Amino acid sequence: MANSASSNLVKLAFIKETTYGETPVAGNFSTARFTSEALSGSPNTVESKQIRVDRMSSGQIVTGLDVQGQLSFELAKEAALEGFMESALYNTFQTQALVTVDLEIDVVAKEITRATGDWTTASLVKGDIINLAGFSNAVNNVPVMITEIVSATVIKFSGSVTMVDEVGTGTTYKRLDKLTIGTSKQSYSIEKIFTDLTTKAINYKGMVAGTMDLNVAYGELITGTFGFFGNETNVADTAGEMITNGRTINAPATTQTFNGSIDMPYLASSAIGAFGPSNFSIKSLALKLDNQLTAQTVIGRTAPRDYTTGTCKIDIDLSAYLDDSSWAVLPKKLTQEPFELGFMLKNSGGVYGFYIPALQVSFDDPNSAGQNQDVMLSMKGMARVGLSGESALVIYKL
Repeated sequence: MANSASSNLVKLAFIKETTYGETPVAGNFSTARFTSEALSGSPNTVESKQIRVDRMSSGQIVTGLDVQGQLSFELAKEAALEGFMESALYNTFQTQALVTVDLEIDVVAKEITRATGDWTTASLVKGDIINLAGFSNAVNNVPVMITEIVSATVIKFSGSVTMVDEVGTGTTYKRLDKLTIGTSKQSYSIEKIFTDLTTKAINYKGMVAGTMDLNVAYGELITGTFGFFGNETNVADTAGEMITNGRTINAPATTQTFNGSIDMPYLASSAIGAFGPSNFSIKSLALKLDNQLTAQTVIGRTAPRDYTTGTCKIDIDLSAYLDDSSWAVLPKKLTQEPFELGFMLKNSGGVYGFYIPALQVSFDDPNSAGQNQDVMLSMKGMARVGLSGESALVIYKL
Protein backbone atom coordinates (compact mmCIF):
# COMPACT_ATOMS: atom_id res chain seq x y z
CA MET A 1 0.00 0.00 0.00
CA ALA A 2 1.37 3.41 -0.95
CA ASN A 3 2.39 5.85 1.75
CA SER A 4 -0.39 8.44 2.09
CA ALA A 5 1.51 10.79 4.42
CA SER A 6 2.25 14.30 3.15
CA SER A 7 5.82 15.54 2.66
CA ASN A 8 6.94 18.32 5.00
CA LEU A 9 10.70 17.82 5.36
CA VAL A 10 12.98 19.80 3.05
CA LYS A 11 16.77 19.94 3.01
CA LEU A 12 18.76 22.41 0.91
CA ALA A 13 22.22 21.26 -0.19
CA PHE A 14 24.41 23.63 -2.18
CA ILE A 15 27.86 23.93 -3.72
CA LYS A 16 29.65 26.90 -5.25
CA GLU A 17 30.02 26.77 -9.03
CA THR A 18 33.35 27.44 -10.72
CA THR A 19 31.66 27.72 -14.12
CA TYR A 20 28.33 29.52 -14.17
CA GLY A 21 25.40 27.11 -14.42
CA GLU A 22 27.51 23.96 -14.03
CA THR A 23 27.64 21.82 -10.88
CA PRO A 24 31.28 21.00 -9.98
CA VAL A 25 32.10 17.30 -10.34
CA ALA A 26 34.09 17.27 -7.09
CA GLY A 27 33.81 18.80 -3.65
CA ASN A 28 31.46 18.55 -0.71
CA PHE A 29 28.00 20.05 -0.58
CA SER A 30 26.95 22.26 2.35
CA THR A 31 23.59 22.39 4.07
CA ALA A 32 21.70 25.68 4.36
CA ARG A 33 19.75 26.52 7.49
CA PHE A 34 16.55 28.43 6.80
CA THR A 35 13.21 29.41 8.25
CA SER A 36 11.36 29.12 4.94
CA GLU A 37 12.16 28.76 1.26
CA ALA A 38 10.34 29.39 -2.00
CA LEU A 39 12.82 28.24 -4.67
CA SER A 40 10.94 27.32 -7.82
CA GLY A 41 11.10 26.76 -11.53
CA SER A 42 7.84 28.49 -12.47
CA PRO A 43 6.66 28.40 -16.10
CA ASN A 44 5.30 31.43 -17.94
CA THR A 45 2.31 30.47 -20.05
CA VAL A 46 -0.03 31.99 -22.61
CA GLU A 47 -3.39 30.72 -23.71
CA SER A 48 -3.71 29.65 -27.32
CA LYS A 49 -6.04 31.92 -29.29
CA GLN A 50 -7.02 29.29 -31.87
CA ILE A 51 -10.74 29.26 -32.57
CA ARG A 52 -12.45 25.91 -32.35
CA VAL A 53 -15.94 25.18 -33.70
CA ASP A 54 -16.66 23.12 -30.56
CA ARG A 55 -15.93 26.19 -28.41
CA MET A 56 -13.27 24.36 -26.42
CA SER A 57 -10.03 26.05 -25.36
CA SER A 58 -6.86 24.84 -27.04
CA GLY A 59 -5.10 25.20 -23.69
CA GLN A 60 -2.01 27.04 -22.56
CA ILE A 61 1.55 26.87 -23.83
CA VAL A 62 4.80 27.36 -21.87
CA THR A 63 6.69 30.36 -23.24
CA GLY A 64 9.38 30.78 -20.58
CA LEU A 65 10.64 29.64 -17.21
CA ASP A 66 11.51 31.70 -14.13
CA VAL A 67 14.14 29.99 -11.96
CA GLN A 68 14.12 31.99 -8.75
CA GLY A 69 12.85 32.24 -5.21
CA GLN A 70 13.59 33.36 -1.68
CA LEU A 71 15.46 31.77 1.18
CA SER A 72 14.61 33.25 4.58
CA PHE A 73 17.00 32.79 7.51
CA GLU A 74 17.94 33.74 11.03
CA LEU A 75 21.36 35.38 11.02
CA ALA A 76 24.04 33.29 12.72
CA LYS A 77 27.78 33.01 12.20
CA GLU A 78 28.11 30.29 9.56
CA ALA A 79 29.92 29.65 6.29
CA ALA A 80 26.69 28.98 4.37
CA LEU A 81 25.38 32.51 4.89
CA GLU A 82 28.79 34.01 4.19
CA GLY A 83 28.85 32.33 0.78
CA PHE A 84 25.45 33.77 -0.03
CA MET A 85 26.63 37.21 1.16
CA GLU A 86 29.49 36.92 -1.34
CA SER A 87 26.96 36.10 -4.04
CA ALA A 88 24.84 39.14 -3.12
CA LEU A 89 27.83 41.51 -3.16
CA TYR A 90 29.43 39.91 -6.25
CA ASN A 91 32.75 39.51 -4.48
CA THR A 92 34.66 37.34 -1.98
CA PHE A 93 35.90 38.02 1.54
CA GLN A 94 39.49 39.34 1.59
CA THR A 95 41.89 38.51 4.41
CA GLN A 96 44.91 40.22 5.98
CA ALA A 97 47.79 38.76 7.96
CA LEU A 98 48.08 38.90 11.75
CA VAL A 99 50.29 41.76 13.00
CA THR A 100 52.32 41.57 16.23
CA VAL A 101 53.00 44.96 17.82
CA ASP A 102 52.83 46.44 21.33
CA LEU A 103 49.54 48.33 21.70
CA GLU A 104 48.27 50.76 24.33
CA ILE A 105 44.54 51.26 24.93
CA ASP A 106 43.08 54.51 26.28
CA VAL A 107 39.36 53.95 26.88
CA VAL A 108 38.59 57.58 27.76
CA ALA A 109 40.11 59.01 24.60
CA LYS A 110 38.99 55.91 22.66
CA GLU A 111 42.50 55.62 21.23
CA ILE A 112 44.90 52.77 20.48
CA THR A 113 48.58 53.66 20.17
CA ARG A 114 51.11 51.38 18.55
CA ALA A 115 54.75 51.31 19.72
CA THR A 116 56.19 50.64 16.26
CA GLY A 117 54.96 50.61 12.69
CA ASP A 118 52.53 52.95 10.97
CA TRP A 119 48.73 52.85 10.97
CA THR A 120 48.60 55.00 7.84
CA THR A 121 50.45 52.39 5.79
CA ALA A 122 48.82 49.31 7.37
CA SER A 123 46.16 48.95 4.64
CA LEU A 124 43.45 49.90 7.12
CA VAL A 125 40.70 52.47 6.65
CA LYS A 126 37.96 54.05 8.73
CA GLY A 127 35.22 51.54 9.38
CA ASP A 128 37.54 48.53 9.40
CA ILE A 129 37.19 46.16 12.34
CA ILE A 130 40.35 44.76 13.92
CA ASN A 131 40.48 41.94 16.42
CA LEU A 132 42.77 42.65 19.40
CA ALA A 133 44.58 39.83 21.21
CA GLY A 134 47.41 39.24 23.67
CA PHE A 135 46.32 41.72 26.36
CA SER A 136 46.53 40.68 30.01
CA ASN A 137 42.98 41.93 30.58
CA ALA A 138 40.68 39.55 28.72
CA VAL A 139 38.09 42.31 28.23
CA ASN A 140 40.53 43.97 25.82
CA ASN A 141 40.89 40.92 23.58
CA VAL A 142 37.92 41.92 21.44
CA PRO A 143 37.11 43.31 18.00
CA VAL A 144 36.95 47.10 17.68
CA MET A 145 35.96 49.38 14.81
CA ILE A 146 38.39 52.05 13.59
CA THR A 147 36.59 55.41 13.65
CA GLU A 148 39.59 57.57 12.69
CA ILE A 149 43.23 57.11 11.75
CA VAL A 150 44.64 60.05 13.71
CA SER A 151 48.34 59.67 12.95
CA ALA A 152 51.01 57.12 12.15
CA THR A 153 50.81 55.74 15.68
CA VAL A 154 47.28 56.55 16.88
CA ILE A 155 43.81 55.42 15.85
CA LYS A 156 40.44 56.11 17.43
CA PHE A 157 38.07 53.21 17.94
CA SER A 158 34.58 52.16 18.91
CA GLY A 159 34.44 49.08 21.10
CA SER A 160 32.92 47.32 24.06
CA VAL A 161 32.17 49.46 27.13
CA THR A 162 33.88 46.83 29.32
CA MET A 163 37.34 47.58 27.88
CA VAL A 164 39.95 49.07 30.24
CA ASP A 165 43.16 51.09 29.96
CA GLU A 166 46.17 48.87 29.32
CA VAL A 167 49.71 48.98 27.96
CA GLY A 168 50.18 45.67 26.18
CA THR A 169 53.32 43.71 25.39
CA GLY A 170 53.46 41.19 22.58
CA THR A 171 49.93 42.07 21.54
CA THR A 172 48.45 41.45 18.09
CA TYR A 173 45.75 42.74 15.83
CA LYS A 174 44.15 41.34 12.70
CA ARG A 175 41.62 42.99 10.45
CA LEU A 176 38.49 40.91 10.11
CA ASP A 177 37.89 39.35 6.70
CA LYS A 178 36.33 42.04 4.55
CA LEU A 179 33.64 41.88 1.83
CA THR A 180 32.95 44.86 -0.44
CA ILE A 181 30.66 45.34 -3.43
CA GLY A 182 32.31 43.96 -6.56
CA THR A 183 31.63 42.71 -10.07
CA SER A 184 32.58 39.02 -9.84
CA LYS A 185 29.65 36.61 -10.11
CA GLN A 186 29.41 34.01 -7.33
CA SER A 187 26.89 31.34 -8.34
CA TYR A 188 25.64 28.13 -6.72
CA SER A 189 24.02 24.83 -7.58
CA ILE A 190 21.27 24.13 -5.06
CA GLU A 191 19.36 20.91 -4.55
CA LYS A 192 16.03 20.88 -2.72
CA ILE A 193 15.77 17.39 -1.22
CA PHE A 194 12.43 16.09 0.06
CA THR A 195 13.86 13.88 2.77
CA ASP A 196 10.65 12.04 3.67
CA LEU A 197 10.13 10.93 0.06
CA THR A 198 12.12 8.27 -1.77
CA THR A 199 15.03 9.93 -3.64
CA LYS A 200 13.04 12.94 -4.78
CA ALA A 201 14.65 16.34 -5.33
CA ILE A 202 14.60 19.46 -7.48
CA ASN A 203 17.88 20.91 -8.79
CA TYR A 204 18.57 24.57 -9.44
CA LYS A 205 21.72 25.78 -11.19
CA GLY A 206 23.33 29.16 -11.80
CA MET A 207 21.72 30.49 -8.63
CA VAL A 208 22.88 34.02 -7.77
CA ALA A 209 21.69 36.07 -4.79
CA GLY A 210 20.17 39.01 -6.63
CA THR A 211 18.70 40.48 -3.44
CA MET A 212 19.54 40.42 0.26
CA ASP A 213 17.49 41.78 3.17
CA LEU A 214 18.59 42.08 6.80
CA ASN A 215 16.37 43.12 9.72
CA VAL A 216 17.69 44.17 13.14
CA ALA A 217 15.34 45.24 15.93
CA TYR A 218 15.36 45.37 19.70
CA GLY A 219 13.81 42.31 21.32
CA GLU A 220 13.85 40.26 18.13
CA LEU A 221 16.06 37.70 16.44
CA ILE A 222 17.98 39.12 13.48
CA THR A 223 16.45 37.77 10.29
CA GLY A 224 16.98 38.13 6.58
CA THR A 225 16.19 36.89 3.10
CA PHE A 226 18.21 36.07 0.01
CA GLY A 227 16.44 36.28 -3.35
CA PHE A 228 17.99 33.81 -5.81
CA PHE A 229 17.92 33.84 -9.60
CA GLY A 230 19.06 30.85 -11.69
CA ASN A 231 19.35 29.60 -15.25
CA GLU A 232 18.32 25.93 -15.03
CA THR A 233 16.11 23.57 -13.04
CA ASN A 234 15.18 19.90 -13.29
CA VAL A 235 13.35 17.31 -11.27
CA ALA A 236 15.21 14.29 -9.87
CA ASP A 237 13.06 11.16 -9.51
CA THR A 238 15.89 8.74 -8.79
CA ALA A 239 19.14 8.84 -6.81
CA GLY A 240 21.17 8.91 -10.02
CA GLU A 241 19.47 12.13 -11.13
CA MET A 242 20.30 13.99 -7.90
CA ILE A 243 23.32 16.30 -8.13
CA THR A 244 24.29 15.23 -4.61
CA ASN A 245 24.30 11.53 -5.52
CA GLY A 246 27.44 9.89 -4.13
CA ARG A 247 28.68 13.22 -2.75
CA THR A 248 29.32 14.23 0.84
CA ILE A 249 26.78 16.69 2.27
CA ASN A 250 28.21 18.52 5.26
CA ALA A 251 25.99 18.88 8.30
CA PRO A 252 24.40 22.30 8.91
CA ALA A 253 25.96 24.74 11.35
CA THR A 254 24.77 24.78 14.96
CA THR A 255 25.75 28.34 15.88
CA GLN A 256 23.35 30.55 17.83
CA THR A 257 21.14 33.12 16.13
CA PHE A 258 22.05 36.78 16.72
CA ASN A 259 19.49 39.03 18.39
CA GLY A 260 19.11 42.77 18.28
CA SER A 261 19.01 43.30 22.03
CA ILE A 262 22.26 41.92 23.48
CA ASP A 263 24.35 40.79 20.50
CA MET A 264 25.25 44.29 19.29
CA PRO A 265 28.13 45.40 21.52
CA TYR A 266 28.43 48.78 19.83
CA LEU A 267 27.07 51.06 17.16
CA ALA A 268 29.06 53.92 15.64
CA SER A 269 27.64 56.79 13.64
CA SER A 270 28.40 60.28 12.40
CA ALA A 271 24.70 61.21 12.22
CA ILE A 272 25.01 63.68 15.10
CA GLY A 273 28.74 64.38 15.29
CA ALA A 274 32.11 62.90 14.44
CA PHE A 275 32.10 59.21 13.56
CA GLY A 276 32.39 57.26 16.76
CA PRO A 277 30.45 55.63 19.59
CA SER A 278 26.98 57.05 19.19
CA ASN A 279 24.08 57.99 21.44
CA PHE A 280 21.96 57.97 18.28
CA SER A 281 19.27 55.70 19.76
CA ILE A 282 18.18 53.34 16.99
CA LYS A 283 15.31 50.95 17.74
CA SER A 284 15.32 49.08 14.45
CA LEU A 285 17.27 48.88 11.22
CA ALA A 286 16.39 47.22 7.92
CA LEU A 287 18.80 46.83 5.01
CA LYS A 288 17.61 45.89 1.53
CA LEU A 289 20.15 45.17 -1.22
CA ASP A 290 19.03 44.73 -4.83
CA ASN A 291 21.45 43.98 -7.67
CA GLN A 292 18.66 44.81 -10.15
CA LEU A 293 19.32 41.74 -12.27
CA THR A 294 17.84 41.58 -15.76
CA ALA A 295 17.19 38.16 -17.28
CA GLN A 296 18.92 37.40 -20.58
CA THR A 297 16.26 35.48 -22.49
CA VAL A 298 17.23 33.93 -25.83
CA ILE A 299 15.37 32.01 -28.53
CA GLY A 300 15.69 28.26 -28.16
CA ARG A 301 16.13 28.30 -24.37
CA THR A 302 13.24 28.15 -21.90
CA ALA A 303 15.00 29.56 -18.82
CA PRO A 304 17.17 32.69 -18.87
CA ARG A 305 20.65 32.10 -20.25
CA ASP A 306 22.17 34.47 -17.70
CA TYR A 307 21.50 37.77 -15.96
CA THR A 308 22.79 41.27 -16.59
CA THR A 309 23.95 42.89 -13.36
CA GLY A 310 22.61 46.37 -12.66
CA THR A 311 23.45 48.96 -10.03
CA CYS A 312 23.75 47.57 -6.52
CA LYS A 313 20.96 49.52 -4.83
CA ILE A 314 20.93 49.51 -1.02
CA ASP A 315 17.93 50.91 0.81
CA ILE A 316 18.02 51.50 4.57
CA ASP A 317 15.13 51.99 7.00
CA LEU A 318 15.94 53.37 10.46
CA SER A 319 13.68 53.99 13.42
CA ALA A 320 15.29 56.18 16.09
CA TYR A 321 14.03 57.89 19.24
CA LEU A 322 13.71 61.66 19.08
CA ASP A 323 15.82 63.41 21.72
CA ASP A 324 18.09 66.43 21.95
CA SER A 325 20.95 64.58 20.29
CA SER A 326 19.01 63.10 17.37
CA TRP A 327 17.44 66.49 16.66
CA ALA A 328 20.67 67.29 14.81
CA VAL A 329 19.67 64.79 12.10
CA LEU A 330 16.71 66.84 10.93
CA PRO A 331 18.66 69.24 8.65
CA LYS A 332 20.23 66.28 6.83
CA LYS A 333 16.95 65.34 5.18
CA LEU A 334 17.01 68.62 3.23
CA THR A 335 20.74 68.85 2.55
CA GLN A 336 21.04 65.07 1.92
CA GLU A 337 24.37 65.26 3.70
CA PRO A 338 25.48 61.62 4.10
CA PHE A 339 26.57 60.16 7.40
CA GLU A 340 28.39 56.98 8.40
CA LEU A 341 26.90 54.01 10.20
CA GLY A 342 28.72 50.99 11.57
CA PHE A 343 27.78 48.20 13.95
CA MET A 344 28.96 44.80 15.07
CA LEU A 345 27.13 41.60 15.98
CA LYS A 346 28.83 39.22 18.40
CA ASN A 347 27.81 36.09 20.27
CA SER A 348 29.31 32.71 21.16
CA GLY A 349 29.21 31.67 17.50
CA GLY A 350 31.32 34.50 16.12
CA VAL A 351 31.33 38.05 14.81
CA TYR A 352 29.89 40.00 11.88
CA GLY A 353 30.45 43.69 11.28
CA PHE A 354 28.71 46.12 8.93
CA TYR A 355 29.86 49.55 7.75
CA ILE A 356 28.04 52.05 5.55
CA PRO A 357 30.30 55.04 4.69
CA ALA A 358 27.65 57.34 3.23
CA LEU A 359 23.99 57.01 4.22
CA GLN A 360 21.47 59.57 2.96
CA VAL A 361 18.04 59.69 4.58
CA SER A 362 14.70 61.38 4.16
CA PHE A 363 11.73 61.34 6.53
CA ASP A 364 8.60 63.17 7.59
CA ASP A 365 8.82 65.63 10.44
CA PRO A 366 8.57 63.84 13.80
CA ASN A 367 4.99 63.62 14.94
CA SER A 368 2.85 62.28 17.73
CA ALA A 369 1.35 58.90 16.83
CA GLY A 370 -0.97 58.82 19.81
CA GLN A 371 -1.32 58.85 23.55
CA ASN A 372 1.65 57.40 25.50
CA GLN A 373 3.65 56.71 22.34
CA ASP A 374 7.25 57.81 21.83
CA VAL A 375 7.95 60.34 19.12
CA MET A 376 10.20 58.60 16.61
CA LEU A 377 12.30 59.49 13.59
CA SER A 378 11.21 57.07 10.88
CA MET A 379 13.94 57.43 8.29
CA LYS A 380 14.19 55.92 4.84
CA GLY A 381 17.33 56.29 2.80
CA MET A 382 19.98 54.75 0.65
CA ALA A 383 23.63 53.82 0.98
CA ARG A 384 25.58 55.60 -1.73
CA VAL A 385 29.19 55.22 -2.78
CA GLY A 386 31.55 56.71 -0.19
CA LEU A 387 32.86 60.23 -0.66
CA SER A 388 36.27 58.77 -1.51
CA GLY A 389 34.90 55.92 -3.60
CA GLU A 390 34.45 53.44 -0.74
CA SER A 391 32.09 50.50 -1.15
CA ALA A 392 28.54 51.53 -0.23
CA LEU A 393 28.35 48.49 2.06
CA VAL A 394 31.15 46.58 3.77
CA ILE A 395 30.64 43.32 5.67
CA TYR A 396 33.23 41.86 8.07
CA LYS A 397 33.57 38.41 9.61
CA LEU A 398 35.92 37.10 12.28
